[in-house]
Amino acid sequence: MPALNLFFGLGIFLFGMSQLEKGFRRLSDARLKGLLRSSSNTSFSSILLGAISTAVLQSSSMVSLLVMAFASAGLLPLVNAIGIILGANLGTTMTGWLVATIGFKLDLQAMALPIMGISSLLLVLMKNRSKLNSTALVFLGIGLLLFGLGIMKASTETIPQQWDVALLRGHHPAIYLLLGIFIALLIQSSSAVMMMALTALNADFITLQDAAALVIGADLGTTSTTILASIYGSVIKRKLAFAHCAFNLIVNLSAFIVLLPLLPQLLSLLRISDPLYGLVAFHSVMNLLGLIAFMPFLTVFSNWIEKLFSKSKNRSQNLLERVPPAITDAALVAVQDTSIAITVQAVCNAMRVFSLQPEKLKIIIDAQERLEVTIAHEQFDKAYEDLKRKEGALLQYLLKIQSQPLDENQARSLEKYRRITRSVVYSNKTLKDISKDLEELKHSTITTANALYEQQKLFHRETYQRLAELILGDHTHAYVIEELEGLQVLNDKHFEEMNNLVYANISAGEEIASEQSSGISTQLNVNHEVHHASKNMFASIHGLMLTENSPLGE
Repeated sequence: MPALNLFFGLGIFLFGMSQLEKGFRRLSDARLKGLLRSSSNTSFSSILLGAISTAVLQSSSMVSLLVMAFASAGLLPLVNAIGIILGANLGTTMTGWLVATIGFKLDLQAMALPIMGISSLLLVLMKNRSKLNSTALVFLGIGLLLFGLGIMKASTETIPQQWDVALLRGHHPAIYLLLGIFIALLIQSSSAVMMMALTALNADFITLQDAAALVIGADLGTTSTTILASIYGSVIKRKLAFAHCAFNLIVNLSAFIVLLPLLPQLLSLLRISDPLYGLVAFHSVMNLLGLIAFMPFLTVFSNWIEKLFSKSKNRSQNLLERVPPAITDAALVAVQDTSIAITVQAVCNAMRVFSLQPEKLKIIIDAQERLEVTIAHEQFDKAYEDLKRKEGALLQYLLKIQSQPLDENQARSLEKYRRITRSVVYSNKTLKDISKDLEELKHSTITTANALYEQQKLFHRETYQRLAELILGDHTHAYVIEELEGLQVLNDKHFEEMNNLVYANISAGEEIASEQSSGISTQLNVNHEVHHASKNMFASIHGLMLTENSPLGE
């Protein structure tokens, strides 16, 4: 049946789009990532980058995914991320131009068969993820697009023989607007709705104005994709989704109210008589005018969104849940930030062992906010359990990243962060193992034992205060390394002093009952383990600072 064939063709068309996107992602991922990070310094450049990259890759979803990942990881400012996503709106109109130029002028199925046949053969013969294999996947996607469009085109040619297509005409433009919204909500693709509108227009089912209203509705309907993706997402995703929805709502409703009634005059001005070109021109002009109107106010628009969402605590959310591991550059930044958070929490946990309160640390205001988010529990045991949970989540995330194609520097960075995290947690475990011994020293009736605990507490209060300042403050690497080396020297000196204190008390002839003789061994063991825990912590922070500004390699 023609109606069923229309939907079959739509299904093949959508599958072709997904394969095209997959192939382009394999070919262009690294280059596009670099462009997104370095070529969006201004509002104009970010909009232009979004438009060009989407026009070339024919995938606004791919561009949006990368933008959200980089923005979540802090690699892209919000204003630039919004610019790229709004520019992608214009880039998607290129699909309509290609189809209007080629799709209705040639025998699509005859073109598609050799393209699909050759590309399918190459996919089978070539090594997976090789450049030739990825290129073949791109051409398979193109072949499927053409084949699906050909089926849609052929099916519409026989529909008038079975149904009275006049029933589709003559309705108020608002009906087509709502229909476009509904179809886009259903199939989550404005490009597919454009293909359907062009097919119906080519078969003379609907008028040009009806098709234009349908396309406006499709632009509105596709915002549901970003809304759904942001419901349980991070704050940055909700900001970008809101920006996308607000832009589309303003531009599309303005186009419906102002541009649509002036469509004949607009096409006359552009000297376009072909209705297919008229539809895609209207779609492009609508989005272009919207961008031109928004561009001067992009920074103001971004600041307004920032204030609107200012009550949300972005840092309190799990960064690893916000950044897809497939976007390796952004994922490595997420790993770095998570490693820093785990290290800060480990420092706070270590303070708990000595009955110190990390929430009372006096640090700069910005660092204080990060510290408050990091502090999980007041009791060491629960805080340590939470630290282990975070370590497990990070290790699982690292495994997901390792399943992606990585260069040598990225692989080395992943291994370095894994070792750092393990070392930090091990430092806390060392203190956990002697926590009961420390508690006994704290409440001991033996003066020397209690004095030993108090001196350990005093030393580590100053040491961990300094460590927190080094991690959370804004310092040069050279300064941090110098300070850590100084702390290590003090730690070694403190270890010797504590052991000498124990030995001095023995030499002084203090009475040591048989039941207390084991206490000497405990004191020496505590000194050794506390020194070892601090040494591990210093080494971990040293490694963390060496990689902090270079997550993509040394």
